[in-house]
Amino acid sequence: MSIRHLDRLFEPRTVAVIGASQRPGRIGTTVLDNMAASGFAGPLWPVNPKYDTLLGIPCYARIAALPAAPDLAVICTPPDTIPGIVADLGARGTRAAIVLTAVPPAVRAAMLKAARPHVLRLLGPGGIGLIGPAAGVNASVAHVGARPGRIAFVSQSGMLMTAVLDWAQHHHIGFSRVVSVGEGGDVDVADLLDYLAGDADTQAIVLHIESIADARKFLSAARIAARGKPVVVLKSGRGTDRADRVVDAAIRRAGMLRVYSSADLFDAVQTVARARPLPGERLAVVSNATSLGLLATDALAFIGGELAPLSPPTLRALNDLAPDGVAPGNPLDIGVRADCARHVAAVRALLDEPQADALLLVHVPTPAAGSTEVARALVPLVRDARRTVLSCWLGGDAVQEARAVFADAGLPSYDTPEKAVRAFRQVVQYQRNQALLTEVPAQVPSTDAATRASARALVTAARRAGRHVLDADECRIVLAAYGLELAAAPAALDDDVPPLRIAMHVDAVFGPALEFGLGGSAGRAAGGHAAGLPPLNMVLARDIVGRSRAARLPGGDAAVCQALVRAADLVTDLCEVAELELDPLSWRPGGALVAQRARIVLGPPRPEAAMAIRPYPQALEETVAWQGTTLLLRPIRPEDAPAHARFFAQLDPDDVRLRFFTVLRELPQVQLARLTQIDYDRAMAFIATRPGPGGMPETLGVVRAVADPDNRRAEFAIAVRSDLKGKGLGMVLFRKLIEYFRGRGTGALTGEALAENTGVQHLVRRCGGAVLPGSEPGMVRLELALHGKTS
Repeated sequence: MSIRHLDRLFEPRTVAVIGASQRPGRIGTTVLDNMAASGFAGPLWPVNPKYDTLLGIPCYARIAALPAAPDLAVICTPPDTIPGIVADLGARGTRAAIVLTAVPPAVRAAMLKAARPHVLRLLGPGGIGLIGPAAGVNASVAHVGARPGRIAFVSQSGMLMTAVLDWAQHHHIGFSRVVSVGEGGDVDVADLLDYLAGDADTQAIVLHIESIADARKFLSAARIAARGKPVVVLKSGRGTDRADRVVDAAIRRAGMLRVYSSADLFDAVQTVARARPLPGERLAVVSNATSLGLLATDALAFIGGELAPLSPPTLRALNDLAPDGVAPGNPLDIGVRADCARHVAAVRALLDEPQADALLLVHVPTPAAGSTEVARALVPLVRDARRTVLSCWLGGDAVQEARAVFADAGLPSYDTPEKAVRAFRQVVQYQRNQALLTEVPAQVPSTDAATRASARALVTAARRAGRHVLDADECRIVLAAYGLELAAAPAALDDDVPPLRIAMHVDAVFGPALEFGLGGSAGRAAGGHAAGLPPLNMVLARDIVGRSRAARLPGGDAAVCQALVRAADLVTDLCEVAELELDPLSWRPGGALVAQRARIVLGPPRPEAAMAIRPYPQALEETVAWQGTTLLLRPIRPEDAPAHARFFAQLDPDDVRLRFFTVLRELPQVQLARLTQIDYDRAMAFIATRPGPGGMPETLGVVRAVADPDNRRAEFAIAVRSDLKGKGLGMVLFRKLIEYFRGRGTGALTGEALAENTGVQHLVRRCGGAVLPGSEPGMVRLELALHGKTS
């Protein structure tokens, strides 16, 4: 995973077009024309020995003749020439290139090999290039450019990219970056997500993917990107229903939003960038035509949405706006005779309704009010509103200018009521997915480590004996080690509650995946199962249950979620388990779950890297002696959030300021979740913990670091409970962090601190690090090399 030199790709100071031409139909002709017309401010260097000039620009015969190494080279030459050109560019000092030519596998391998010694980043081969409107870069063969904007669009399909560019021109939508990945031989989707996550010019990311080569790399990058800005995904090539459920689970797990058609993707381009946060999920609808309001409410009912109830003060305010004989309500009909003023008054009244979380305006041209006039009158009100306002301007030429007025003001508009309602659903679903990243999970009672070890021994013995399927007694022992019960004999069951099913299979891309839904033959035939990726916690398990057809069944929701978490623990711990099925999973009277049948199939041990999400690294737990007591040093877990909040509350205000560079009385929920729910693949946080008063665990100190995508540096921070400072706990934690990141191959630990924070400076110096001047007055930079030089 790397973003090295991607700045040269997106913000080049000089661009060379290798194979530039003016012959019609040539790739080099289109690229040169696009670059020359894009407003690029730096030198543009065509390279082709057949020309002296092209478009009035001096043309160079070979790379060696260029005035300097180009920041970006666009290669448009025949396949067999590309490895040599890449080698020449790398030797000259170029660090980014776009290969637009499609190449066979042997040439692709030679091209990547030629680039590797120079760390020359390659976009492609194949694809149609990239566009960066703000930088004046159109290094593509697209037939149309892009307006400047704040949305990045990344696509594995060049043709879809051109369709999006066409659509965006028509709808006045701009982009920060538009990238065609091509084959992604070097720069892949995950690298681009990593870059765009930190790109100040990008406010939202729209992503089209056809395949994922490295699930863990993709999800680590996606999770980081989605925590900072909206990410919308269209996955084509859906495959089997089971495989598609896993893809859906992965996208949700990362906090992204999935759409299912190109039409929805186009609408999502404007939805995600222009929508405001929703306080809830209730929609108010206003229309100047009865039938259109009903179409919108029908579409809302179809997706399971909720109309906002209107309060008595709002209804009174709307009395004079409804047509004669029509009682105001939701949807609100203001009638075909509604003029511009009535539109504005209705929208203002509904925006003041506390029970309406979003508003949809559906307008059709009438003699009473020109659509453009209505749009212009509404823009100041809607633009300043705290709530999301979606609009549908229904019609053809008569409403084109109204749509343009809203688009120019950065306000979302749609062609039909149904599209607008789907956009509302997208905003709702996106916020639900984001909530999964911030909700604190409840603790699941742990099972005995020795019992789990016996289950591992049983599985290992079965594998050594050449057996691949565990018998019923063996299944019972293994399941019991994880708190799951397999009935030994017919048991009394609650016949009023349909049976359930929990299963696991190994997905070809994402590794172990869990399925949940109704059990028995009838349940499997009914479908409606939901998938999830281990490891799980109670929040994630509840989300899986909520997406299945078993969501509204009577019974113990907590017991079902605990069973899912424990099944996920089983398949995480026992890497030889290739298949698991508990079906039917029934209820005993009183609420206990029991599997009437279980199947466990074994296979070769899976490497830990086969899991799309790195599980909790239990091997990093360590018991240490400190100040006459015993502490447990271990990675932080999401379930540590309550203890972490108590830890923060015990910090002196001055220590909080030194750690967070600001005054905080308590940690906001979002920040608390980010500190405790980490991606163990890219980040690590170690806590020192021990049992506190009443047996509750207490956190005494924490040290954390997040590695950059290149693994060259990891930025660290450390905090020790104020009443324990000066007792060596900071050194214990910091050495644990150093040991971990040194073993990971990270180049250096770096950090920033206030100049007055002498404690952390002393800590870094004692470990062999340096304290350097900071980027701002009153700040210092901390640096500790782990493996030689880090620059």
